Amino acid sequence: MSATLKIIGLLLTYPDEKWLAARKDIVAVLDSEGWLAPGTVRKIAQFLDDAAAQDVYDFQEEYVALFDRTPSLCLYLFEHVHGDSRDRGQALVELDMLYRERGLENDSEHTPDYLPLFLEYLSILPLDLARETLGGAIDVAAVLGERLKKRDSAYAALFDAIRDIAGRKPDEKKLQGALRLNAGGLPTAQEMDAAWEQQFAFAMAQQDEKGVGCPKAGEMLKRMETQS
Repeated sequence: MSATLKIIGLLLTYPDEKWLAARKDIVAVLDSEGWLAPGTVRKIAQFLDDAAAQDVYDFQEEYVALFDRTPSLCLYLFEHVHGDSRDRGQALVELDMLYRERGLENDSEHTPDYLPLFLEYLSILPLDLARETLGGAIDVAAVLGERLKKRDSAYAALFDAIRDIAGRKPDEKKLQGALRLNAGGLPTAQEMDAAWEQQFAFAMAQQDEKGVGCPKAGEMLKRMETQS
């Protein structure tokens, strides 16, 4: 089991004073497990120290502003591929079945594609399988990380950690295409409304020169299943 993946998932949930108080222990575990580059561990340590130094309500408000109020930073992976289409519903069912095959029951308020929940699932897999499975989601995760960097958010360190662990590098062409559509800057109220109305455009950003769309979320699931 990987404490590192579970910790990254935990730190991507709504801020809690308990894990802020345990930040030194968290960093010690990340350092000892050795899954992350030393520079990434230092960034996470700084993220935790900076978070603990500010008022917890301010930190919580920052979290909400980033991940709950900004569609392009949504932590639900399939939203960035399918939006609210029927395809997303089918992909969610398949992912939930994958969890159940490992004896896991989702008793949270979140859908199965919620990134912290997905990382908790990966944390119980063997290292090679966890890295390969995470590679299926790396294009979306990389875009989120780059958008956070453009917002000067220390949360970007957590997505650097995901890139450290994933079994493959993100597709640079897809990454740049998604960033051209939405670089992650602070949206105006009008832009936020428009983004929700138009759903998510990540799939459009991943079209190749022949106009073929990005791989479906089901293909990511298929990759997971073939490795299980």
